[in-house]
Amino acid sequence: MVFIGLLGFLSALASPIITPYQSREALSARTIKPSVSVTNQYETVDFDITLKATYDNPFDSSDISVRVQVNDPDGQTSTFSGYFDADCERKIVDGKEVITKATTGKWRARISFRKLGPHKIGATVKDRSGSSITDECEVTVTPAIKSGFATVSEKDRRFFQTSDGKSFFPLGANVCWGGEPGTVSYDKWIPQYAAQGCNFFRVWLSPHWSTFGIEQPGLAKDGKGLGQFSLENLWRLDYVLKLARKYDMKVKLCIDSYNMLRDKDGYPNWEEGAFNIANGGILHSTSEFWQSPEMDRVYMEKLQYLVARYSADPTVFAWELWNEVDMTRDMPLELVKDWHQRMAKHLQKIDPYHHLITTSFANSMGFKDIDYLTEMDYTQTHNYGSPDIISQIANQQSRKGSWGKPHYIAEIGADASGPRAEDDPTGIQVHDPMWISVCMGSSGAAQPWWWDNLIEPKGLYPLFGSVAKFIKGIDWQNEAFRQTQPTITWKVKPNPIPRRDVSLQGGPATWEPSPFNQPRTVKISPSGASGQMPLSSILHGMGNHPDCHNPVTFACTFDKPTTFDVIVSGVSGFGGAKLRIDLDGSTYLTRDFADPDGNTKTETMHQFDGTYTVQIPAGKHSVTVTNNGQDWLMANYRFRDLNPRTTTPLVSWATVGDTVAIAWLRVEDRSWTKICVQKEKVAPAPASTFVLDGLSNGNWNVILWDTWKGEEIRTTITKVGLDGKLKFDLPVIESDIAVKAVKMSP
Repeated sequence: MVFIGLLGFLSALASPIITPYQSREALSARTIKPSVSVTNQYETVDFDITLKATYDNPFDSSDISVRVQVNDPDGQTSTFSGYFDADCERKIVDGKEVITKATTGKWRARISFRKLGPHKIGATVKDRSGSSITDECEVTVTPAIKSGFATVSEKDRRFFQTSDGKSFFPLGANVCWGGEPGTVSYDKWIPQYAAQGCNFFRVWLSPHWSTFGIEQPGLAKDGKGLGQFSLENLWRLDYVLKLARKYDMKVKLCIDSYNMLRDKDGYPNWEEGAFNIANGGILHSTSEFWQSPEMDRVYMEKLQYLVARYSADPTVFAWELWNEVDMTRDMPLELVKDWHQRMAKHLQKIDPYHHLITTSFANSMGFKDIDYLTEMDYTQTHNYGSPDIISQIANQQSRKGSWGKPHYIAEIGADASGPRAEDDPTGIQVHDPMWISVCMGSSGAAQPWWWDNLIEPKGLYPLFGSVAKFIKGIDWQNEAFRQTQPTITWKVKPNPIPRRDVSLQGGPATWEPSPFNQPRTVKISPSGASGQMPLSSILHGMGNHPDCHNPVTFACTFDKPTTFDVIVSGVSGFGGAKLRIDLDGSTYLTRDFADPDGNTKTETMHQFDGTYTVQIPAGKHSVTVTNNGQDWLMANYRFRDLNPRTTTPLVSWATVGDTVAIAWLRVEDRSWTKICVQKEKVAPAPASTFVLDGLSNGNWNVILWDTWKGEEIRTTITKVGLDGKLKFDLPVIESDIAVKAVKMSP
């Protein structure tokens, strides 16, 4: 009896829900009408389908199915899904966008054509009573005028290409929602990105509060809850995709964000979200999502609808299954891996245009078990909070760039808790990540966050334009690019040799027990640092995460007095922290970073940001840094003027191809933390000599590029001999420059 009851319960769950769009009409498929009778290859054509049928939920393909058959000039037949829709109207009321349905609903299809010539199109409608076929229409296809769909390059699987066989290098930002103005924000933003040469942006389709939140919590009778979709927000997405198509940009659609399965801290949405059974969902807890057969069925219906409505559009760059899936509550790795494989395989099966598929993680390391799935077409990295910003980009591009599939930095920011716009008015956190990623051979330029409260108000769009002009003409998939390390030497060696800081920064940031979240010891001497490294960039307290308490001890040997800095760049809003620094067993400094409101406001606190300093005499000493407070603080460490320099004060990254070589050089100490947080002035790098190895012999046109102004500094012709070395002199560098060398024809 229990078993029969369970079957009945599951059967009830699988039954179509009653929606406000239900119909009780005798089946009759009449006409299918195209929006145009002549179109270009890879351009989308919308079809209105006139039909009558009986169904409860038009978003459930088991309740009603509309299939469109296309007969091409070669006599081959392809089948596509239709979808339910409604015309909508846009109004702005007191600065807030209001979308209202202008029709009760209609059936449509969206198709783009690969082959030239006349195509005959008809539709078959199937409901509970049987099936019916519409009359046919005809669409003639002429040659393409735009690039078509994006895919992984057939020539170099580290890069992307489009249907016309050309390289596609994503350049743009996260522009995930539009706030209260909704699509009006995109009317303002997208033309500005496009004017700077951007070809890409990303939007979110969840949670429900976002501009394009397609699943709304609520009752099925009101058109809400799991199993049906917000036609108003889908109209918004259509609007923005049309805007992107106007400017020949591609858009990554992120289907779900971790918030949907997070029930406390970290911007949770479980309590209000549509997955929750209390809000029209089917889940009693977040953990059910990954192994619920009914959730799988509902999710596949969502994918089916998205494919029917958007897969024909070459503007869609990729399906991103999750934003930062590891931030979901207690992520079960094996279950999440299996889920990604199931859903990606299903997408591959139902998407006739074979869009790219990916996912993302908050942990910059990613999860190799998921990234390595053959169903994941490319990998991504998200990173926030690194003191130098670029350190994790360099690490992850070197690591993931060798995995045999494209990789780029899909989210980057200096601080996950906010844009720090007044600290960073020139956009170092936008500028530096783009340049290092481009010049390390990433599959796309690093894509910044904080589009609406940093890039827009500070007018930082020209930073993208500088990159676009620099990379113009590079055929990424045909260059056989390889990473290399430039050699930079002083033109005139200084005397005495200056010393450099020994810094320990940008280490792993995790709130789970790990080797990084245990007491660590590091040896420090004029030759550098050694021992238990890297250090966590989070110094955990003893209250909220006692199993992660990780004091750091520095065993020091100095030939001169030194200044030691603990650089604090954020304190937990869940109880604060207490910093203590001990020198040779005695307490030297204590600071109470008290949380003034307990857990009322949980945003990361920045009023305690700064440098906390200890003066250390020459000789052998022990320095211990401890957090004895309730929760964590972000900390990095620096021993000033300790290590004699053997090279110029520049850091550099380069990639060399068959006919193009590119490099980015930055004054070493000009990090985001030093400039924007510590407000320190950094001396320029003196004139030096640059050598890049691995080029083919012949004459190369070498361009020095001002990355901030977006213009050439100078251009010279330099000869590369049989040794493959490109050598030329660099001027004094105030902040950074880029180098582009292009081989000249014999």
